Amino acid sequence: MMGPKHMLYWMRMAMVGAVCLCFAGEALAEKRVALVIGNDNYTNLAPDQQLKKAVNDARSIESAFRGLGFEVVSGVNLGRQGMIDKLADFTARLQPGDIAAVFYAGHGVAMQNINYLVPSDVPTIQATSEARLRGASIAEPDLLAEIQAKQVRVALVVIDACRENPFPTGPTRSLGRTRGLAEGQNLRGVFKIYSAGENQTALDRLSDNDPVPNSVFTRVFLEQLARPELHLADLAFETREKVAALALTATDGGRPVPHEQTPGYYDQTVGGRIFLGKRGSAPPVASAPDTFKSAAATAPVIPVTPPSQPPVAPPLQQQAAISPPPASITRSARPSAPGERCARNGLDLYCVSSVLPSQFGNTYGPANLFSGGQSVAWVEGRSGQGIGEWIVVEFDELRTVDFIQVRTGYQKNADIFYKNSRVRQLRAEFSNGHTMTLRPQDEITTESFRVDPGVKAYWVKFTIEAVYPGNKYTDTAIGKLNVQSRPAQ
Repeated sequence: MMGPKHMLYWMRMAMVGAVCLCFAGEALAEKRVALVIGNDNYTNLAPDQQLKKAVNDARSIESAFRGLGFEVVSGVNLGRQGMIDKLADFTARLQPGDIAAVFYAGHGVAMQNINYLVPSDVPTIQATSEARLRGASIAEPDLLAEIQAKQVRVALVVIDACRENPFPTGPTRSLGRTRGLAEGQNLRGVFKIYSAGENQTALDRLSDNDPVPNSVFTRVFLEQLARPELHLADLAFETREKVAALALTATDGGRPVPHEQTPGYYDQTVGGRIFLGKRGSAPPVASAPDTFKSAAATAPVIPVTPPSQPPVAPPLQQQAAISPPPASITRSARPSAPGERCARNGLDLYCVSSVLPSQFGNTYGPANLFSGGQSVAWVEGRSGQGIGEWIVVEFDELRTVDFIQVRTGYQKNADIFYKNSRVRQLRAEFSNGHTMTLRPQDEITTESFRVDPGVKAYWVKFTIEAVYPGNKYTDTAIGKLNVQSRPAQ
């Protein structure tokens, strides 16, 4: 017979087993659900404002998502009510803990820092009729709110829409008041990818006789979806680099017209890397014709400096590392100090030595270095001009750093820019001992610095070594600091 102690043991083991089965059931219950919409035909827009690739893009992405194990709700050339109905069907399938994905190809517009997806039955809009356009379109925040109400684990939102002022000519996707979609609100658990960066247009095609059935962004995005080893952050990085290179090969009547298109992405996911497919097996993704593959292979690999507010962005800066790489790379603790402030950008941790206290309704913390557009900045909080203050960007794994983008100063407007101090010289120190010096121009722009060759590191520390003094304040500001990296080979 079983004694009391043995019986108690087996009862506990049975309870543990039941709990494990419960959690296993929850894990198995996680679904992947996608909403895919493509609009080519706009009833009330002129012939030159119709699109040629958006429906093809939606159908190709639908096939790719199904190959990755997603349930897909899809529609093409949908009016406003049709888009609402598809959204309702999509969200009805979502459960807490699911992975949700949204892909939209078509016209888009940014108004008052809110992005709107434009239905195919949008009425004729005058340049001054923003209220009518808002009412006829689908607001991105409303879309995100519907998804977040379902408590999904991750929401991937991919928008291949244009970024231009109203009724443009040429093979771009746009409709709206300003050039470019807004960065929008960054919400926890949301990973957003836009087909072009701030103040850029997204090409519908490389030329009028472009044989590839997909837009410039989507044809590249499809290829990256077919790589199961890429997690979301790497997928977005690879897409951005390849789209930027491919857009430079655009032509008009056989004449080269290099186009600047650098997709933007915003990562507010937590809890580790997100893989869309099963690692080790590639999904059946629609592939582009050989004409595209050869064009992508021969496109120059050029880091693109994003367009800026006047004055025009200066040429790309370069500074070679001055110290040789060590024989081996081991993980070392990142530099830190009492009173530092930190913020997480996806899997990267941004820490700063000090922060100016909030004032005038503005905050100046480290999160401003990677989110919030031109209206925010990190501002150091020490007395004096900020010489010696620093920023550390720490990666979750060994990464190869290829580019560093810097938006120096507080670029909210020209008046604020010159009132505050701006970085004149920034020293970058990598965890493996490499160092390099960045010297941004004293202009309202974003600059890219190429790390040539790429440096493997676990973290990078940026120290302010010299500044351009402000004409009113001694506080030194940096609007953005983006370390572009990839998994170390």
